[in-house]
Amino acid sequence: MQKTLIVGVGSVLRGDDGVGVRVIEELEGGDFPEGVELCSGDISGLDLLKVFSDYERVIIIDAADMGEMPGTIRVFTPLQIKNTPFKDGFSTHSIGLAETLTLAEGLDIECDITIIGVQPSETSYRLEMSNIIQGSIPRIIHQVRGVLGFN
Repeated sequence: MQKTLIVGVGSVLRGDDGVGVRVIEELEGGDFPEGVELCSGDISGLDLLKVFSDYERVIIIDAADMGEMPGTIRVFTPLQIKNTPFKDGFSTHSIGLAETLTLAEGLDIECDITIIGVQPSETSYRLEMSNIIQGSIPRIIHQVRGVLGFN
């Protein structure tokens, strides 16, 4: 298997924005093939750039404002994000994912990047995720395992 990093992005202090972190917490201790690593936190786009060159494949799980129903899960490639009308608001973080991916491309960072976006319901300051996002974690894990090639 390719050297793979699964990154859960988000702030657990902002409700559903922490979905990526919460998914990584659920994945820890799971049965992943050798070469798959997990990482989570309130990671900026610039911090993500630092890890791209260390892996052949990066899977990013993040709350994404896609204008969909809360709990909607979508899998994207960098090209799909760069060519969509919601790219400017895609990530809920200060530097958008589209900008990060453009920088990676400009720096000739070559790794296979997959983004799993989850439409949040509530991103105000609160420690708990909404019930709908909490309930979508098994489906997000299913998507991650599918991207990895096993379910």
